[in-house]
Amino acid sequence: MDNTVFRNRPTKAVINISNLENNLKVVKSLVGKRKVMGVVKANAYGHGLVRISKVLEKEVDYLGVAYVEEAIILRENGVKSPILVLGAVHKQQVDDYILNDIEITGSSLEKIQAISERAKSLKKKAKVHIKVDTGMGRIGVQWDRVDRFFKKLFESKILENIEIVGIYTHYSSADTDKVFTKKQNERFKKVLRVLSRYKNPQDLLVHTANSSTVANYSGDFLNDIVRVGLLLYGYSDNLKVQKKLKPVMSFKTVVSYFKVLEKDSAVGYNQAYITKRKTRVVTLPVGYADGYPIEFSSKAHVFLNNKIYPVVGKICMDQCMVDIGNGKAYVGDEVELFGENISLWGLCEGTIKSPYTLLTGISERVPRVYI
Repeated sequence: MDNTVFRNRPTKAVINISNLENNLKVVKSLVGKRKVMGVVKANAYGHGLVRISKVLEKEVDYLGVAYVEEAIILRENGVKSPILVLGAVHKQQVDDYILNDIEITGSSLEKIQAISERAKSLKKKAKVHIKVDTGMGRIGVQWDRVDRFFKKLFESKILENIEIVGIYTHYSSADTDKVFTKKQNERFKKVLRVLSRYKNPQDLLVHTANSSTVANYSGDFLNDIVRVGLLLYGYSDNLKVQKKLKPVMSFKTVVSYFKVLEKDSAVGYNQAYITKRKTRVVTLPVGYADGYPIEFSSKAHVFLNNKIYPVVGKICMDQCMVDIGNGKAYVGDEVELFGENISLWGLCEGTIKSPYTLLTGISERVPRVYI
């Protein structure tokens, strides 16, 4: 979808670059001299892949994406930073990685073999980070089977066309379970000890830490480089860290309609809200198709004319309603759905939503405005 078609739409995601820069400084204060990978997958968590990456590449050591297509977009837009694709590689895409100097996650011997074969055909060297599964159960060589894996990898001709530049794992529960995170850390340290029989881990880029790890742990939990996404965009599960962060995105719209309703009037689909008194209700041109989820129906609040008001009735596909009581509002008045005045953590409380799902769920028909 051509996002420029919606450039004059009153519903918009306002992206504050100064806040992004502030959050990066917070990250660097937490990790010291360690390198930083800015994770920009999923359209930079909804903030705009190319624009955010161009800001970050001046200050970070790596960029991380989920898919090779995201990395290619960055290369086509002039981004020169090292880029690691964190997702699994597929055989038909290997050339795209190698020809665009994009680093690859090697999550099995078979995948690394396929990478090597294509690199040989192209007469190039592929750059690979070995992924180890220490408890996420997603992709990666199983941590307790790495001896056999390393032996086959380093004692064969597979690496003739491959440069192993890194090794990493992913903590599944750094925000909720310190015991299991420590177990994963111990498992990964065992992996590195096994690796040392074949290659010095100090010659590789070792990485384990995501945003929650950076906010809650230190020392060998952080290793050589940290992979940060949500922290950069202004959110942390650590309250002390959260106080230093600033939301990069503010989701805003305007009042599109105003009406006075009598007591016992129905609002929205299925008469989900019945007014308890004579009241004023305003309509906003934003709905769940824009990324303002239906789960927020009769739970969310908005910021309008320096006051907080409740969203009432079911959120529609393209619109929603707000009860402003005796408050004043006019068509065109600005409304904040979340951002500086409406906490995203508070908005998600009591629902299945999280800052991750809400930020990445802001749809393409919502223009991004950079300030």
